[in-house]
Amino acid sequence: MAAKISTSTELFHRFHTCELYVKQGKIATCLIAFKNIIESLKGVPLTEKEKEEIHQGIEGFLKNLSLHKKFQEIFGEVKFGDTDLETNLEFMKSMIVAQEEEIVEKVAKDEEAAEAQRIDAEKIALKKKEEDDQKIADAVKLIEENNLPEAQKTIGTSEAIRDGVILHFNEKGIAARAEKKFTEAVQCYTRALSVSPRDENLHYNVGRALFEEGDSVKAEEYLAKALNINPEFKEGKLFHEYLLKVKHTKETAGDNVKKDGGFFKKIFSFKK
Repeated sequence: MAAKISTSTELFHRFHTCELYVKQGKIATCLIAFKNIIESLKGVPLTEKEKEEIHQGIEGFLKNLSLHKKFQEIFGEVKFGDTDLETNLEFMKSMIVAQEEEIVEKVAKDEEAAEAQRIDAEKIALKKKEEDDQKIADAVKLIEENNLPEAQKTIGTSEAIRDGVILHFNEKGIAARAEKKFTEAVQCYTRALSVSPRDENLHYNVGRALFEEGDSVKAEEYLAKALNINPEFKEGKLFHEYLLKVKHTKETAGDNVKKDGGFFKKIFSFKK
């Protein structure tokens, strides 16, 4: 049994919930909730403005409710005319009380149907995920075999599959770079780029791995590509400025230049 309504805030909240139930087609649930509103209405202190607002709302609500197909399945065609609101509410309450057992049964059936629908939706989602995971694995294998055209066919137009492939190679690249396997890291990031060439983060990651491998020239090229894609890419701008600084220092002082460890550490503290 629903808790008694004691404040205007709770009254309006419950009423708007009833309106939502109608929109969702949950008429039986709406009727049980609305009966509680009718029973509580007289005991809730309301300002004159609040009374006018709730009365206008209920009048419109009753008209919309009476036109709903599922409402008519329970009560038949009912018309709320120009009778005063209190009389209409008493009439509505008596209708609900008379059919309460049937309405409660409908609520239970609706809840069972909703639960069954939820379970079906979960099964469909799980099956879709399994299918996507398999396609991701197939696309990854094809890319590793240097068969990009077939991999693209497998990915198709699915963003979920494309993202899964990118994530696979990006995470593999991050792991390889952490183990200082920079050549392997570059290969992984490049494979991710093959399906997402406009991803500035991937270009950035390639640049990081190349720089750590010792190829600052190529690193600068990839950073420039990242910034061309997204000129406001903060991490890319910071790293690119550092590469230019290193390049300028080497050109003016030779190769035996000590790296700025603090700045270098700051750059590579970003996680991608």
